[in-house]
Amino acid sequence: MPSDRETRIIVLHLTKYGDHSLVVQALDCEKGRTGFFLRGAGKGRGGLNHFHSLGILDIVASSHKGSLEHIREYENPYRLDALRTDPYKSAIALFIGELLYRSLLDGAMDTELFSFLQQQIVALNNAEGSVANFHICFLTDFCRELGFQPKDNYSSDKTLFMPVTAEFTAPGALADTFSAANSLLLHQILSLPREEAMAIPLSGNQRGDFAQKMIEYLSYHLSQNLNIRSLDVLHDLFS
Repeated sequence: MPSDRETRIIVLHLTKYGDHSLVVQALDCEKGRTGFFLRGAGKGRGGLNHFHSLGILDIVASSHKGSLEHIREYENPYRLDALRTDPYKSAIALFIGELLYRSLLDGAMDTELFSFLQQQIVALNNAEGSVANFHICFLTDFCRELGFQPKDNYSSDKTLFMPVTAEFTAPGALADTFSAANSLLLHQILSLPREEAMAIPLSGNQRGDFAQKMIEYLSYHLSQNLNIRSLDVLHDLFS
């Protein structure tokens, strides 16, 4: 007999299965990154509208021996319409969803991390004005939540960020460092209130280069290559 459980998930990635079914890759608040099977996804109840990148859903999942859990019931505790309808927010959601999918492996979920992600998703959906800097601010906060927060010891003498030691150092260090521009931007994001960091004037190239360096920083400390393909979409959109 299948057994049911209630849980909350964050949708990361969808794969169509037939005409009306989906394989849903998600972060489960209990189990971490998990796959689910959803039958009849295109029929009624808003169809696929509930299932989009970073969608937050309360579900009833039914276990089946030797297969993915099936989503029997679902409802959305938050209205996240902007993540579907706003092209800028949708692109950022796609990027963050891919980042989470590739960086968080299967296993038990940290409750504080899950709570942080929910707060960030709701903040993105509800944000007013430009969200062009949201993903680079998120990357910096995400490093902190994973335990890899850069040390903000930036000073007139220590102006370059060294990923290996996760701190700023003087020019001339033997190890690879961020560029002066990326180091200064990292210091600003670490030290400024979020509202001010979101308003830092940057070009698309500056955001893209900084985001790539932060992804490389995460890759180093996670000991896995994070090839985030959707970063190019953000670069094109915000250029």
